[in-house]
Amino acid sequence: MFQDITTPQKATAAVVEHFDLVNDFPGMRFNIGGQAQESEEAMIDLMITFGLAAIGIYFLLILLFNSVTQPILVVLAVPFGISGVIIAFALHNTPFSFLAMTGVIGMSGVVVNDSLVLVDHLNELKKQMRGENILKIIARGTANRLRAIILTTLTTVAGLLPLAYGIGGQDVYMAPMALALGFGLLFATPITLLLIPSLYAIGQDL
Repeated sequence: MFQDITTPQKATAAVVEHFDLVNDFPGMRFNIGGQAQESEEAMIDLMITFGLAAIGIYFLLILLFNSVTQPILVVLAVPFGISGVIIAFALHNTPFSFLAMTGVIGMSGVVVNDSLVLVDHLNELKKQMRGENILKIIARGTANRLRAIILTTLTTVAGLLPLAYGIGGQDVYMAPMALALGFGLLFATPITLLLIPSLYAIGQDL
């Protein structure tokens, strides 16, 4: 496939770097169009939409938890998942595309759901076990949700990796999305199980 060799974005960047318009062709400029332009515009629109959706989720969580700080705990695992996606694409030497960004959005939804389930359960246990040591509450609540979170991640990743690696048939359009979603979840789930309870305990101390 041609995408294994280059992409429209790389080809456009190579052409732009080859010519020195300022010195060799004064008064001239490049007018970039076609798939490269459409991909760039779609990516910008998707990132803006993603940002607006994240803000909307944050305010909805404020209403759910009746707290300004706890929603931060829920969405905090998302940047770590995105870091996992960046590492995965770098190791696989795969260009980050529009469909990969949609995979990041899907990954963010699953990660937020796992964190939401965990923090909400900790709040319920805190109400039920008034007077109990907060560390015991957090340890018990995390243990209660451990199996559900791990099973959610493993079943999702097991279904996505064959698509990402082309096992049983390759799809060049869906593979980047599956790669982003799968490796983002693999990276974010341990963070969710370790970082969120720790930050919850710190929040209670503060």
